[in-house]
Amino acid sequence: MSWVAEQLTPALGAVVHGVDLGQPVSDAESANLQELLDNHLVLVFRDQKLTNARHVELGQIFGTPFLHPYLTAIDSHPEILEVRKEPEDEATFGGEFWHSDISFRNPPAAASLLYAHQVPPLGGDTIFANQYLSLEALSPAMRDMLRGLRGVHLYPGLTEDDPNAFAVHPIVRRNHRTGREALFLNGAFVRRFEGMTEDESRSLLDFLFAHQVRPEFTGRVSWEPNQLTLWDNRATLHYAMNDYTGFRRILQRVTSMEVTND
Repeated sequence: MSWVAEQLTPALGAVVHGVDLGQPVSDAESANLQELLDNHLVLVFRDQKLTNARHVELGQIFGTPFLHPYLTAIDSHPEILEVRKEPEDEATFGGEFWHSDISFRNPPAAASLLYAHQVPPLGGDTIFANQYLSLEALSPAMRDMLRGLRGVHLYPGLTEDDPNAFAVHPIVRRNHRTGREALFLNGAFVRRFEGMTEDESRSLLDFLFAHQVRPEFTGRVSWEPNQLTLWDNRATLHYAMNDYTGFRRILQRVTSMEVTND
């Protein structure tokens, strides 16, 4: 393999050169993709020609592609969500929140693969936050306390009575391949700590939500047509910039769920 990973930002991310993901990848190449993702958390592949079927196949490398129960997929492939913002739209797809995709299910999402079809001439970047760094920046006592807590993740607007909308996960999760620990919570989905009320949970959650997106943990990805960006949902948060009113932005997303909870 002649792949070259060029570091994108100090906190996370790499642009990967020399790979054509439009063609089938071998088992060794799939393993290399996973290793690069473990190391960099966000991977950018430019100038990729992907069919919808190939997009889904790439997602299957990292887990089982998710069929979203609350959002409408494209007609031909139920695994693919369209991320569209028209020139007259004010809101972005999914809203303006730091989050990781599909954390309200058990097992949660392993990786997301977002493929750009049309992007504005300027703006529309995605910002990512490294949750290994955010955990490691906390005091040893705080890390020890958090290892004993679990977060209640709930899809906005729904209740814990809906099994499709509700899951509980440890606040600190370990990558079973590398052994590295990351904070695993986000302001879009986490409502409280298991065994506590929302009021009891609020102060600590507010501190963690602010801490985990400190600037030194973040890096920004700009978009080009035919760019595929792949990220690890278990060790990153992301935020879509809404700074391109008057322009169309169309991308497609496959989200791969963990095969087993690790």
